[in-house]
Amino acid sequence: MICIGKVIALWVVLVLVLCSDWVVPVAAFSADSSSPWAPARWRFVLDVGREAGTDMPKTWGTSGARLVLPVDVVVESESCPTRDEWVGGSGGGGLSVLRPLEEARFINERGEQRVRVKEGGWKIAFPPGNKKGHAATLQFWLDIETEATRNDVTLPAERIYFGANCWREPDLEQGKRAIAPLIYNYETAQRTIEEKLSHETGDRRLDGTDPIETMKAYKDMTELVVYRDEMLRRLKDASQYLPMKNADTNKELPQGHWPGSTDLLSIAPSEMFTKRKKLFGEDFLLLGKWEAVPIKVKENNNALQ
Repeated sequence: MICIGKVIALWVVLVLVLCSDWVVPVAAFSADSSSPWAPARWRFVLDVGREAGTDMPKTWGTSGARLVLPVDVVVESESCPTRDEWVGGSGGGGLSVLRPLEEARFINERGEQRVRVKEGGWKIAFPPGNKKGHAATLQFWLDIETEATRNDVTLPAERIYFGANCWREPDLEQGKRAIAPLIYNYETAQRTIEEKLSHETGDRRLDGTDPIETMKAYKDMTELVVYRDEMLRRLKDASQYLPMKNADTNKELPQGHWPGSTDLLSIAPSEMFTKRKKLFGEDFLLLGKWEAVPIKVKENNNALQ
């Protein structure tokens, strides 16, 4: 005979599950999971607005307003049922799923606004030749179901595409070691120029009191500037595949669990786009930038940090 107490307990569990809207326990998203395929919880911070030096429409976002929208997601290894060739390549398959945890929120002139976000798909592609220390490429999309507007910038209610360099922990450390001398060479060259131009300690030949010495000083400065610019070019080229600090905060990239390995992942801030139809084919329209921050779990009480 089935124990009445067990039946009651099962019904209690079932009611709790049904009343929870299938919310997965926070502990399930701990970055300390020993399984490489365990889900992970991340916050994507979408920063919509005009970006300097880009080909955004001239009338878009001219006020300088920014629409910042944090989107909390669960990153899973489960296969994504939707295909998209920009993320999945030819055929658009082989993707895993991203599930938003709740409606995203932001503040505009009308107060707090809510934005519905639908699940998307993600994929990480290794660098050509799988070179150690070089960035892999994370690509994914999210479907925005509620248009969001703040002043003269808008996040449209359509599919938004994201791409970024990323590194697993061993490659991140190797990449840092590889780019360190390039950073040093550029910063040293820049510092040398600043010291030469200093009113207090600079090259006094540049004062112009002796025309011949001044010409020699100009020649030396030209060589220093050419060398500095070459070091900057090399650094910029290397930063396309080697890790750098966050340019906005000057902080190291955060690390968090991401399905596929037990090694932690770091994601560089990057840009986000939407598609626009042209006369022939489609084109990508830049909307702004975004960054990814892992949501960690405190071990003592499973509270989110």
